[in-house]
Amino acid sequence: MEEPVEKEPLPVRLKYYTTLTLGTTACLSSFVFMFLIPWVLDPSISTLMANFDPEPVVCKTVQSDFLIGMKNCSWSSCKHGCTTDQFECNQIYVNYMHVPYETYEAQEVDDDDDDIWVGHGVPLFINIKACGYPPKINCSIFSNEKGIEGAIFPCHYSRVDPNMLITDYDWNTEVLNIVLALLIPNVLCGVSLGVVSYWWYPGCQKRRCQYQVPPDQEEASSNHHEGEDEDEDDDEREYDEDGEERESVGNREEGDMKNKQQEEEKDRDTSIYLPEEKV
Repeated sequence: MEEPVEKEPLPVRLKYYTTLTLGTTACLSSFVFMFLIPWVLDPSISTLMANFDPEPVVCKTVQSDFLIGMKNCSWSSCKHGCTTDQFECNQIYVNYMHVPYETYEAQEVDDDDDDIWVGHGVPLFINIKACGYPPKINCSIFSNEKGIEGAIFPCHYSRVDPNMLITDYDWNTEVLNIVLALLIPNVLCGVSLGVVSYWWYPGCQKRRCQYQVPPDQEEASSNHHEGEDEDEDDDEREYDEDGEERESVGNREEGDMKNKQQEEEKDRDTSIYLPEEKV
């Protein structure tokens, strides 16, 4: 008959599954952070470095080209997927002025006056990378709204490069994306590794941290310490007995020396001196 296998205690199993979950979380957080670098961090940092004007200005579409072929599509105003090859592209060119879009709507401005337009024939992009993924980025809607010649809409120009225009920009959103992309995966990875290291690091038990020792090991360790204490007492006792023996041997030798001296004195006292004979 096979003996039934004893199940491990519930705290031990919980610790095992919790460690497995935390380890998986740490690994996944590392991979997620690597993917967030090109998808979130790089675009957001590049957008902040371009220093776009937070207040939208007036843009007017002057030309829109729909091209086919990889050789013709060297750039696109909007592309689905930042790593895919494009065989079809829509290139939009606009003029823009430094008049705020809200002011332009409230006042009557002559659009036909070329002097009010600061930039002429500037390429328009939906964002700094000119690409994205649905549902946030929809290039079909973007082309239908901004690709019609004569269409007027708000846009943001770069203070670093005046020939760079985008339609979607929010400084707070870009900063929030950077903070979340840095904190969430790194905090999850750090906390998971910290808890696992605290539970399984051998030095923690030496420092008497909150670590539960199994009952069988605890009894064995207590018996071992009791045996060591008894051995130390026996060694001290043997040492004391040896010391007493050494003292008794020394006293015996001193007594023997005194007895010999007394016997010699008695011999000298009982010696007979014969008179010298006269010649």
